[in-house]
Amino acid sequence: MLVVTETWHKGPQSSSLKRATPPGYHCIDAARPIQPGAAVNTVEFQNHGGLAILYREVVMLQKKVLDLDVSTFEYLCGGRLTRDGQFVLLGVYRPRSQEVSSAFKKLATMFERLSVYSCPVVICGDFNVHVDDASCADVVHLADLLQSFGYVQHVTTATHTAGHTLDLVIARSDTDISDVDVGGFISDHALVRFTIRLRRPIDAPQPVSCRAWKRYEKDVFGTVCT
Repeated sequence: MLVVTETWHKGPQSSSLKRATPPGYHCIDAARPIQPGAAVNTVEFQNHGGLAILYREVVMLQKKVLDLDVSTFEYLCGGRLTRDGQFVLLGVYRPRSQEVSSAFKKLATMFERLSVYSCPVVICGDFNVHVDDASCADVVHLADLLQSFGYVQHVTTATHTAGHTLDLVIARSDTDISDVDVGGFISDHALVRFTIRLRRPIDAPQPVSCRAWKRYEKDVFGTVCT
């Protein structure tokens, strides 16, 4: 699966999304809401922001609605039950123009919504916070927020051409995240890869009641029914 931020698309039927989705893959998306009166039919129009998740068709990812009104960052949530277990994937994009502390308050509310899921939850995307700077107050605030919900941030090297770590991979402490790799810079941001290993759920035994057909006696049954 691939989480893409700043897709700059207008909606699920945008040609850019269709061109970016290879054969055998599908896509869920969250375009930035277009303001009323925007000149959408002009060449100059660009709908900044937006997210998309590309996934193999065998995964059959389903878009999830968290029923949360957020203006300080954009998000896209998907989840699926596979043969290897269930998971929830949340993509996040926080524009630099949005105030950080307000975004963190909404992020805390989102973590509360996600706490109802007992399966692995992975949050990744562009947070536009320099987590490589341990002296930054916003970084300390984010670290405290993650710790309070039992989350761990896994990216430790620069993901931006300016030398900062902006693109994060966050998961609960008991989620098996490995092989985190910051690849080449395909834009001003690098591609971040990681592996998540899902544990197959163990079905609890269910009591079953059935008739003892081996002891069935036709004559006795006929007497009872008359």
